[in-house]
Order: sequence, then C-alpha cells, then structure tokens
Amino acid sequence: MAMLGQMIRITRKLRRDSRGFGAMELALSLPFVLFLCLGMIEAFGLVATKIDYERAAQRTTDYAFAKRPNTADGTYLVTVARAAASVPAESVAVQIFLECDGTRQSDFNSNCMAGEVPARFVSVEIRQAQATRFDWAALAGIFGVRGFASSIVVTGDSLVRIQ
Repeated sequence: MAMLGQMIRITRKLRRDSRGFGAMELALSLPFVLFLCLGMIEAFGLVATKIDYERAAQRTTDYAFAKRPNTADGTYLVTVARAAASVPAESVAVQIFLECDGTRQSDFNSNCMAGEVPARFVSVEIRQAQATRFDWAALAGIFGVRGFASSIVVTGDSLVRIQ
C-alpha cells in the first residue's frame, strides 16, 4: 500500500513538473521548421533562375526590336539568348511570325490581304531543367511518398511586336 501511495505522489509531481516541455516542443516542431526553411531556399533559387531567364529573353527581344529580322530565321537571336542566359542552344526557342488580323500565318514574308492588319512578332523562350539543391525524392521516400523530381523545368519568355 505504501508503494502505491509513493507511485501516486511521483505521478502527481511529474504532472506538475513542466521543465523540459520547451525542449520537447522544439524536438517535435524542428523537422517541420527545417523542411519549411529548405523549401524556401529551393523556391528562392528557382525564382531567381526564372527571373534570370525572363531578363535574358527580354534582352533578346530588345535586340530583335533593334535589329529587326527580314526573314523567319532567328538563328542570330538564339546566339544572343544563349549568351544572355548561359544555356545551350537546345534550351532556346525563337519564333518569328506574321499575323494578319490576329490569325497566325505560315509564311513570315507573305503579305496580308487588303484590309487586314499585319503584325510581325518575335517570341523568345528559354527553357532549362534545373537540378534541385536538395534530394527531395529521397526525403519523400522516407515518408512513403513518390513523384518528386530531382530537377524542375524553369522557363522565361518574351514577345515583342516588330511591325
């Protein structure tokens, strides 16, 4: 009986003792806070890369506006975009096209029919897969989740009307 009374006193004392409660809360919340911080770092890097690609595409369309193309060949613009974004040629897509009354035409050098409004455009898209800084797939595997990629495609584009 004395042993039972002593156990009850110890249990009551432990219930009232709040020392170590903060450490326990920290231990429980720390993984979530770390995941949140890592995710913010990852998102910041991807947004910064997107801004770089957007600026490079804008510089390329500015160059196209200054040195207007006479044909649909945008090879010289691919070179400008590659240099501005530091990406390979496969990551750059340049389209130079004609629209007549808002309808895209197959031939850049053709003329619109009488009464139609012509508009020539240059479109630049820079698209590159960026490796993630952290191995999210392995981290998701710990929790039994699949489908996280180890790279994310980042795109920057710009369009300018040259006529």
